[in-house]
Amino acid sequence: MGKENRKLSWEELETQYRKRIKRLHRTNSVIFWVTLALAVTNVGMLLVRGNNTWEEIVFRGGQYLAMLLILKAPSFLRKRFKVDVPAALSVVILLFAFSALVLGDGLDFYGRFTWWDSVLHGFSGVILSFVALWLIHVIMAGNDKYIYFNKYFLVLFLVMFSLGMGACWEIVEYTYDSLSGTNTQQFMASTTGSIFTAEDIPLCGHDALRDTMTDLVLDLCGAFAVSVYGFIQHNRLKERYAFAVRLMEIDREEMGEGKN
Repeated sequence: MGKENRKLSWEELETQYRKRIKRLHRTNSVIFWVTLALAVTNVGMLLVRGNNTWEEIVFRGGQYLAMLLILKAPSFLRKRFKVDVPAALSVVILLFAFSALVLGDGLDFYGRFTWWDSVLHGFSGVILSFVALWLIHVIMAGNDKYIYFNKYFLVLFLVMFSLGMGACWEIVEYTYDSLSGTNTQQFMASTTGSIFTAEDIPLCGHDALRDTMTDLVLDLCGAFAVSVYGFIQHNRLKERYAFAVRLMEIDREEMGEGKN
């Protein structure tokens, strides 16, 4: 006979969740040391080869440095502003940043795999939706249920927040490309990498807008997917509101003890 199904008690769920957070802390540490090892190895190889420009070396190294700073961001927010980032959200953001900065730019996955940027933008819409939920909780400081319980406003907020942040990111990329001479908006026809040479050919006319518009559409699709799920499951999620708040309290306790 199979094991009898039963609902776990709150004490059992809390114990499991605390163990999960400790595993997430270890994941954070692994990401840190992997990033550091790749930074030393990759930048060292660029210096030894001698056929790379200083601009490229500084750019690659800067992506690793940015990743290391992002790894320390949750600790900084907690100590400086008394703001706690949930452990699961923190690790998801770190994994996304690792994929974009370390793999995408540091190891040139953008140049090697033409689909890498599109995949990340699709996931960014999903991640930004959960960031929006976290921000509601932080800003409303305990009154967030009034927003969570209105599913129409919640769907609108998630979609608009994700699309707005995606548009802001495109502005950042455009500004960075203009100042640094990079190709983060992928306006080159001959390469999708962030670094290009004088031999590379730029896109012209309508094609030059393709990457920016594709990224925004993917951001929208990711946010829309989360919003549709939230809309369909709203009554069930609303019933678990108190449970979710308690999990955030556990996050706060455990993140205060964890090392970042």
